[in-house]
Amino acid sequence: LVVLSVLSVIGGAMQLPFSKNLHFLEHWLEPVVEESERSIKGTWAYDNKYVLLGVAIVVALAGIALSLAVYAKRRLPAVEPKVLENAWYYDATVARVVGGPGAAAFDGITRFDARVVDGAVNGAGSLARGLGSLVRRSQTGFVRAYAAIIALGTVAVLAWFVWRGWLA
Repeated sequence: LVVLSVLSVIGGAMQLPFSKNLHFLEHWLEPVVEESERSIKGTWAYDNKYVLLGVAIVVALAGIALSLAVYAKRRLPAVEPKVLENAWYYDATVARVVGGPGAAAFDGITRFDARVVDGAVNGAGSLARGLGSLVRRSQTGFVRAYAAIIALGTVAVLAWFVWRGWLA
């Protein structure tokens, strides 16, 4: 933060309105802000920029004085330690908002996976096992049995074609 504060003081000093030699930042940014600057010239804020600068300084000094009066003399306890101790209550908010509905949704998805998806996978495995045990019985090793099965399959396919009218 020290580096940031030093750089911000240097950046502010580059734009001090009391010196004509320090305005190089203004001229460097001129192509970007030229049109906006033309539109603001002649307004009350532009004509009274020193008044606004003074008001900003007074408000900043009043804030500093008020904070010193309140916190330096320990009139009010600092809120930050309690808030920061609970991590800005972010975890509690997420647990309350997302945790309840999210946990219920995840439980539903888990039940769906266990019953539907796993049931379909296990059912497909059982079907394949059952069909395999039926086909296993037809595997006798006799060539005549295989030829008979091929002949029956051919007759079934031809009957299907005739019934559908494709061989008429």
